[in-house]
Amino acid sequence: MRSVTDYYWEKYGEPARRAQFVSSEGIHINIFKWTESQTDEGVAIYATQGSVNTLCEANECCEFFIGIAPDVDEIIDALAEVALHGNGRNNVPNSGDTITLASTLWNGTQAKSFMFTNGDEIMPPLINGMKHISFIQLVPLFEAEMEYKKEMGESALWEKFEEENVPYWNSSRSSSF
Repeated sequence: MRSVTDYYWEKYGEPARRAQFVSSEGIHINIFKWTESQTDEGVAIYATQGSVNTLCEANECCEFFIGIAPDVDEIIDALAEVALHGNGRNNVPNSGDTITLASTLWNGTQAKSFMFTNGDEIMPPLINGMKHISFIQLVPLFEAEMEYKKEMGESALWEKFEEENVPYWNSSRSSSF
């Protein structure tokens, strides 16, 4: 059986950085970072390991990742929070679900929300014994983008991003609306 860690190492090699968080309940969450030069994605990749222990429904589990450039290591606190709580309902988030955090996602941004979206194209699911582990991509959203998504839906937001050429992976961007 291939672990999540083995999966990441096979895909991107040894991470450039790693951080570990331990919740008050003793749950361990690791955040790994691969630099832009380590990925074929044109962005740095940050990925969680440990969500499979907290966000699992029957045999459906998940981990989270985000591709972002330029890299922003301050994002790891927000990723750890998402890894522990997902969409706040303690289940595997659906594509289009969102979560808004109490503080900004990293220093230098006003974005406080993540939208969960299907990450299969970048990280296909991992079958680990009886567990089906999905890798859910996180998309940072600003308040106006979040409101638009709530009102119009995930597909409409993606269409708007395309129309406006929004580089949602750019950590230096401001709200597109």
